[in-house]
Amino acid sequence: MTDGREELRDRVRSGEIPTSDAAVVILGGPDTLSLLRSHARRLNRAFLLDGEPVFGVSVFVALDDVGAASERGVLSGKLRSYPSIYRCTAGELFERGLGLLPTFARPHYTVLLPELEAADDLAAALGTLLPNPYAEG
Repeated sequence: MTDGREELRDRVRSGEIPTSDAAVVILGGPDTLSLLRSHARRLNRAFLLDGEPVFGVSVFVALDDVGAASERGVLSGKLRSYPSIYRCTAGELFERGLGLLPTFARPHYTVLLPELEAADDLAAALGTLLPNPYAEG
């Protein structure tokens, strides 16, 4: 740890960089630009990446066709308490200069923002709020 922040690289899984067209990035909603920035600042307060400050937002990526890491698995499992979600491809993030880092437990990822203001680009990539067909209650 440096200045009390943990090294995010220590939480990275290897070999799971999603393809641009196949992966679906899912975030529970609703979120505002202000909330996305708040999430990014929270990560910045807790972590460094390769010893440098980092901004990022937690998401889930559908990595499999079936099971817990599939789109249905994420929506009915990790995000079942969210009646609304945002959904985009990894490519939509990459096109806006954002990165995806496989962090913590599968299928969790961190969307890497080059700067806090890039939360605008993340919001644009996520698009409109969609209903979660597997939400509880």
